[in-house]
Amino acid sequence: MNFSKLKDYLNSFYTEKNIPGVGMAVYYKHKPVFEHYAGFSDVENQIKFGPDSIFRLYSATKVITCTALLQLFEAGLFRLSDPLHEYIPEYKDMVVRHIRKDGSEELRSAQNHITIEHLFSMTAGIDRRDTEETDKVIKASGGEGRTLDVIKALAKEPLIFEPGTHFKYGACHDVLGALIEVLSGKTFGTYLKENIFDRIGMRDTSFVMKDEKRFCKLYNNFNGKTHTAESIGETFRLQPGRAYESGGGGLFSTVPDYILLAETLCNYGLAPNGERILRKETVNEMRKRRLSQEAQQDFAKFGGVSKSGYSYALGVRTLVDREENNSLSQNGEFGWDGARGCYVVIDPEEELTLFYAQQEGGSPWYRWHGTIRNYAYASVWED
Repeated sequence: MNFSKLKDYLNSFYTEKNIPGVGMAVYYKHKPVFEHYAGFSDVENQIKFGPDSIFRLYSATKVITCTALLQLFEAGLFRLSDPLHEYIPEYKDMVVRHIRKDGSEELRSAQNHITIEHLFSMTAGIDRRDTEETDKVIKASGGEGRTLDVIKALAKEPLIFEPGTHFKYGACHDVLGALIEVLSGKTFGTYLKENIFDRIGMRDTSFVMKDEKRFCKLYNNFNGKTHTAESIGETFRLQPGRAYESGGGGLFSTVPDYILLAETLCNYGLAPNGERILRKETVNEMRKRRLSQEAQQDFAKFGGVSKSGYSYALGVRTLVDREENNSLSQNGEFGWDGARGCYVVIDPEEELTLFYAQQEGGSPWYRWHGTIRNYAYASVWED
């Protein structure tokens, strides 16, 4: 193995790609083979990005949410085909917003029930999370906005299409977080801590910022040559309410923590410490493509070039045509990414997993994710 090219590539990000700080870890054949950090988590105070740096996962949270719900699937608490309203009754009589030719709106009763599989695969027709009804719940609770209460209020928002007919990247996985609360009888965060984080050793992953001194600043349009940014944020909570735990994007984590989750999925549910949190069959269900032809077209438009050759499964992208993506990973590789640039690759066939982290809001991070991935494969294969 030779990681020198990958290391040089990551070291160049500060000045060449205007990324203030990056971190990355790789497992190969179920052993840690690479961990590297470059740049800063706080440029102004010259605090280096490192294994203790805590950052927002944003949508990389979704992989954890779906892993948690699949544990409850294994326990026999639901079937993928079950209607959501059997567990959250507010979703029984949904309406769909249709746009007439003249641009006016018409609301029609939904012909299909939302199923749990629709939520996993982003085909439920649920769009945004922040609505007038959810705002009312948050204000009425004095700003608390507990997860299940907010998601119940979201049911009053019309769907944007008939469930199961299209793909729309929206608030579906926030609904999954509320479903976990219903099925487990615990808050979403408590369930994750007891059934994933504590079991596999993810000590710094939480919905709450535990140590603000370790938090990576949120830079927008950073310039690595002038060391300046359009804006610098230190927001520790982006959820709509203080008690809201977002299954779609609310977790904080570190590189050493997240790579444990990724490697556990790569090894079909078996964590590096020997704890099993999922069965092999369930991990294979997780990465099985779920989109109809029409929904696949929606996904292709959403994902663009960076997700060419991929489809969408139970909360993760899944590689179905490696040649189309110019990927060195195998078909069946799966994972996801996050709004500030976090990126996870899980390849059970090749027994390789990687996690890359950055926190920069103005960069086209999707353009270099594939390069990072291919560098990792080339590095482990080089003699």
